[in-house]
Amino acid sequence: MRKKVSFFIGLSLVLVMSSCSATKFLVNYASGDDRKPGKMKGWVYTAERNSYRVKPLSQDWERVPIEGGDIAFYNPASDLMLTVSSFCADRDYDLRTLSDSLVVALGKRRIKLRKDIEVDGATGLYTEYEASLGNENFALATVVHKSPNCDYDFSYSADPADFEANLGEFIDFVSGFGEIWAK
Repeated sequence: MRKKVSFFIGLSLVLVMSSCSATKFLVNYASGDDRKPGKMKGWVYTAERNSYRVKPLSQDWERVPIEGGDIAFYNPASDLMLTVSSFCADRDYDLRTLSDSLVVALGKRRIKLRKDIEVDGATGLYTEYEASLGNENFALATVVHKSPNCDYDFSYSADPADFEANLGEFIDFVSGFGEIWAK
């Protein structure tokens, strides 16, 4: 059960990509573009259109592959998942639209909290959800952030019972983000 919850991020991106109701924006925003995949060296991710650093995680975390995103980390001991994705293109969507696009594939979701949060010296939007995928319930937190050239999204999913206890680690991870360059 918990493994299904942790890997919902990758599955939800696949569902967005195959959904008949997904708009052109959602298809593009789901990081499903045709760019070449980036590379991770140390705690710096570099792709064709951007490069950024993330806060180093403890050895409890392992990097795992993610469909349609940049990087994902999984903590098997706590059954937690963190992801970061970026999209660099000429467009101008507001943070709320970007945030809502992340969960379009989830049939059942309820916003618990939405607030501004600082990311890399600018305003980002933090949202907490109660959600389900199939018969599995989980808690989800997302953060979206815009730089002049790229949009970034961060996500954290956990079992509802473990969500609050590990939320600080997600907030620390987001606070350690820094765009190095983007075009």
